[in-house]
Amino acid sequence: MRRYPLLFLVIWLLIGSPHPSEAQATQETVFTLENMYQLVLQNHPIAKQANLLSENAQMNIRMARGYFDPKAISNFNGKEFKDKNYYQLWDSHLKVPLWIGQLKVGYERNTGINLNPQSDTNSGKGLAYVGVEIPILKGLLFDERRAALRKAQAMQSEAEAKQVSLINKLILQIAKDYWNWFFTYHQFQLADEGYKLANFRYKAVVDQMRLGALAALDTVEAKITIQQREINLKNAKLAFENAGLILSNHLWDESGNAVVLGETLIPISDINQNLQIEPFEDIIKLANQHPDLRVLNAKYQQLDIERKLNAEMLKPELTFNYNFLDQSAFSDNSLSDLMIDNSFTQNYKAGVSFSVPLFLRKERGKLGMTKVKLEKVRLEQQNLQQQIVTKVGAMYNTMNNFKEVLVMQESMVNNYEQLLSGELQKFNAGESSVFYVNVREGKLLEAQSKLFKIRAELAKSVAELKWAAGLGITL
Repeated sequence: MRRYPLLFLVIWLLIGSPHPSEAQATQETVFTLENMYQLVLQNHPIAKQANLLSENAQMNIRMARGYFDPKAISNFNGKEFKDKNYYQLWDSHLKVPLWIGQLKVGYERNTGINLNPQSDTNSGKGLAYVGVEIPILKGLLFDERRAALRKAQAMQSEAEAKQVSLINKLILQIAKDYWNWFFTYHQFQLADEGYKLANFRYKAVVDQMRLGALAALDTVEAKITIQQREINLKNAKLAFENAGLILSNHLWDESGNAVVLGETLIPISDINQNLQIEPFEDIIKLANQHPDLRVLNAKYQQLDIERKLNAEMLKPELTFNYNFLDQSAFSDNSLSDLMIDNSFTQNYKAGVSFSVPLFLRKERGKLGMTKVKLEKVRLEQQNLQQQIVTKVGAMYNTMNNFKEVLVMQESMVNNYEQLLSGELQKFNAGESSVFYVNVREGKLLEAQSKLFKIRAELAKSVAELKWAAGLGITL
């Protein structure tokens, strides 16, 4: 258990040092904030949930790429009546979506006595074909497939930013709970030392009273001090135990079971290694990559993709399709032979389709709505950026204020130590009383407790500053 040298010096000056067996400490292990972070990021449900966001975004990209998956299609229709084959229509083909348009490869065979002449396939022998379908106006530069893929990629950026934001919030809460545990532990240590000091002093006062050196009233004063500090000790112990339970809320094992903080684990004694922070100007620059801003940036990208698609929909639809027909698909003729024979210009099926809405009200309405959404997100970005700058500035000021107050409180503790030391000298010279010694000692304990409180608040302010700037942790 940690000991406070100055308080034992008080005992030494008053009645001599305690027995060595009473000063033995329980074996304890320091549990740092970095240890806490490592355990949390490995096993905490929220950390695992955050990882699912990225996995879900990857599945969205896979789904969007599905728009470019080839598709095998086979159609058959036939009619037979009174032993007559009216018609049999069979068409099997493979569609391969391209970045622009699509490729179509297939085989068609139609037979029957009532077959439509335009469906003739080389007198029933069948025709193989290879063709393309290309948009000339609408869909040439952008279409639903490309938009879906681009939006899925932007959604992945959004998911990654949300993942960082979720982890940062968790890290902030853990830091607050850890530093509260830090404060309650040292407050409990001070209360324990104060209670032991009061006990030692009470025994010494009783001995001095029996020798006639002190009045009986001094023993009453010493007894009251014991009672007060015992109450403080119980309250401090309760606060420390509860703080440990709250901190345990963040601890999970690999199997997903909650873990309770071990009784032999104690927080660090010095916060200096947790106060490393960049200059204000650098923090503001880093805040431009705040995860919440990145979420809005990703949303803006998605809406901009939607705007681009809606603008593309304003164009007339003009589609060209060409299918090369090969009546000798299974012959030994090569592609070069077919080209020499001008088969591409003689055996083909081609067409052009054109359509355009006369008023384009639906398309213009969608485009207008998307522009409104874009402006809304842009204003949200502007507002959030200002909020981040303001919050970072406020937390930076708070941190600096705690640093200044900490220096003042450390000086105050030193002054209280000098006052107590002087009061003890007066007491030993018979110029003071137990009451004044208790008052000086109580003030010192209060000042030391407040010192740890300020240290904890300073560490919390650093954690809040990093969270406000969107900075993660480095393990």
